[in-house]
Amino acid sequence: MQDKKLEDYSKEELISIIKSIKKQKKFGLVWEDKPEKVATDCKEKLPVLNEDASKAISKAPGQPTNIIIEGDNYHSLSALNYTHAGKIDIIYIDPPYNTGNKDFAYNDKIVDKEDSFRHSKWLSFMSKRLQLAKSLLKDDGLILISIDDNEQSQLKLLCDAIFGEPNFVETFIWEKNPNPTFLNKYSRSSAEYIMCYAKNKLTGLLSLDGGIISSTETDAPLQNKGNPKRKIYIKKGMAKSLFQDQHIKAGNYGLVDILDDVDFKDNTNANDFTIEGTFRMTQETLYERIENGEQLLFKTPRMSPRLSYSANTTHSAPLKTLWSDKYGTTQIGNNDIKDIFKALPFSYPKPVKLIKGILSFKNKKDSVVLDFFAGSGTTGQAVLELNKEDGGDRKFILCTNNENGIAEDITYPRISTVISGIRLDGTKYSDGIPANIRYFKTSFIEKEETLDKLHRKLSPACEDMIRIREGVFNKTIDDDLFKVFEENGRIVGVIYDRFELEKYIDQIEKLETDKPVHLYVFSYDNSDRLDEVTKTTKHEYESQPIPEGVLEIYKKIFKDRRH
Repeated sequence: MQDKKLEDYSKEELISIIKSIKKQKKFGLVWEDKPEKVATDCKEKLPVLNEDASKAISKAPGQPTNIIIEGDNYHSLSALNYTHAGKIDIIYIDPPYNTGNKDFAYNDKIVDKEDSFRHSKWLSFMSKRLQLAKSLLKDDGLILISIDDNEQSQLKLLCDAIFGEPNFVETFIWEKNPNPTFLNKYSRSSAEYIMCYAKNKLTGLLSLDGGIISSTETDAPLQNKGNPKRKIYIKKGMAKSLFQDQHIKAGNYGLVDILDDVDFKDNTNANDFTIEGTFRMTQETLYERIENGEQLLFKTPRMSPRLSYSANTTHSAPLKTLWSDKYGTTQIGNNDIKDIFKALPFSYPKPVKLIKGILSFKNKKDSVVLDFFAGSGTTGQAVLELNKEDGGDRKFILCTNNENGIAEDITYPRISTVISGIRLDGTKYSDGIPANIRYFKTSFIEKEETLDKLHRKLSPACEDMIRIREGVFNKTIDDDLFKVFEENGRIVGVIYDRFELEKYIDQIEKLETDKPVHLYVFSYDNSDRLDEVTKTTKHEYESQPIPEGVLEIYKKIFKDRRH
């Protein structure tokens, strides 16, 4: 209602607003949504991504390609909803804390402590981006958000509303400074928070640093009847005498068979392990009984599946407090970036140790990691170093604007230095970490008066977004109306003239691949045009229309947005 005065609304508009208010929930976080230019601009123009090929780095053939996107993260996240919906394993962000000390700008204006809409602007800003980010997460994905006391309580309520309160995992406390100043007479602040939410805690096993949190069975004991197998986590150092087995019927397999295979030293298990089977107890009950020194009786019911164990060489779920000796400090974050630039070009960068630690909460070596407040690029460096340490294939997507040259002068040079091992001044930084980078910038397609014109205009602008979506970047055919990209045996074709579809497929048939070929075919409607191919082909083809896929996503994001 902030766009015009109350008396300027029609009776019908006022009735509609009243009905909308009545439908709103009566408890929760309420703020006055403030219009944001980067969002309202999308009523008239659509964001796309274009590669800056001069910044491509290819140092690791066959390895995943990492992405850096320069531009406002609202536009980047909108485009990523086409390229990466449901594909991100873990998101880490370090957004502006809204301290009132020139750390947060809204509509290109600094929000200071005197701004009466200070919190509303921050919530409007974060709400739009977190909604877009949620769509990117896999069903078992995690999002972790750094924050301090200025907005911590508001962020908790906002995330409860967006991700659902049951999906709250933890508010971790990071000891950023073990020796805080004595100047504050009320308290000596030594910590910040990292808020963690799951996309869906009830899907699969949520692994935090190797510790297994059971899924739907967490809160209620399992009944053996009709239940599938699940895993129970046993941490190292438990006495073997705590476990015994009772066979109900000869020939069934029980825990004794498994414990024979577990590495016990001094009568305790030397490593963490898991037992898979059907259980009445929950993970929490198991812990409680073990801590009480109670002997556990594992019964193996008749017709039960065989129990099995798998070694877990990592440690248990992380403590709520992330201590500085393991996760680093603000000063270590400063030293990390100083070591690369021989200066401090960015204020308060997070330490690489912290990001590596929290990325390890998701015990998955091929995770896709997103940071849409990438800043100096700490998350990218953390991913590269973590891959080097454990042989992982993680890949990152970093999104940052180029305000004060941050993307081109800090983020990209930092990642480039980590990969090459050579600083900007030519001196040696390290032995390097071979990796692949593609650098993109956000740009815009102006809307047209007719949908057909918009289809023709938008389709070629989607080309780089298709490459990101497919993870295929090497161009092997580059005709005006026909493009082919290949990478690691995968082939992607983009066809702008559907009337020559069979001719272009004939060219693809000459290429070697044992994987399905993905085709993107221009169409004015939602038809993929593959039914127009009459010839028998040796390759398998999967096709979809462009730009309809992009338009469908954008209709959902930008439809009827007043902000």
